[in-house]
Amino acid sequence: MIAPRSDGTRRAALIVGGCGVVVFGWALVAYAPAPGIAAAVVAVPAFARAAKRRVAAFLALAVFSAAVIWAAFGTTTGYFVLNRSRLDAVVAEIAAMPTLVSFERGRDDPPAEAKRTAWWENTHLVNGRRVTPYRPQGTRDTDSLREIDVLRELGVPYARYRALCGALERLGLAGFTRGPGGEIGLDEPIPGGTPWGTSFVYRPDDAFPAGSGAESDRRLAPNWFFVTRG
Repeated sequence: MIAPRSDGTRRAALIVGGCGVVVFGWALVAYAPAPGIAAAVVAVPAFARAAKRRVAAFLALAVFSAAVIWAAFGTTTGYFVLNRSRLDAVVAEIAAMPTLVSFERGRDDPPAEAKRTAWWENTHLVNGRRVTPYRPQGTRDTDSLREIDVLRELGVPYARYRALCGALERLGLAGFTRGPGGEIGLDEPIPGGTPWGTSFVYRPDDAFPAGSGAESDRRLAPNWFFVTRG
């Protein structure tokens, strides 16, 4: 496929394509869809330019790259395989804080820096209770509680809680819920109006989660399931 002649243009194209492959490999490991797609967009035409049959090479590489991108970033299985170690780490972190029964990340729109202590919309739910980090300490509000006060009551270190929030956000997860038998469900965001939700569920006993059974429910790996609940 690669032309036998070697000149500066071909060599430069191969170097650019090789750099694209390296970035693409990093994007798979880091689960970074945008850089991965950008790397493929750069690498495919670069390698095609260095080929003898450029059109055929471009089409073949484009189809292959699109298939890999879809499998990696567009499917539940791809998400799970590439993020398995991160999901295991999040489950271990949740298990280490047994007083946290449920958490919903929701929306968090902080005010300007000068007004960070003022009330602002925040839909974090900790154990079903609405909390906010922006309310002044002396304020009494029956609709929301001061986040750090709730965490202190539960005996959860604030730094550890924030690290968990960051990990969930990086994984694109909305929160988690605990179930019977040590079950931990990592919940995906629910689009507005959708009457069901999906979760990556960890079960220490490897038993299929109770209350599931939809056609899309399936085992992903030992102790791990993908479950739809409505």
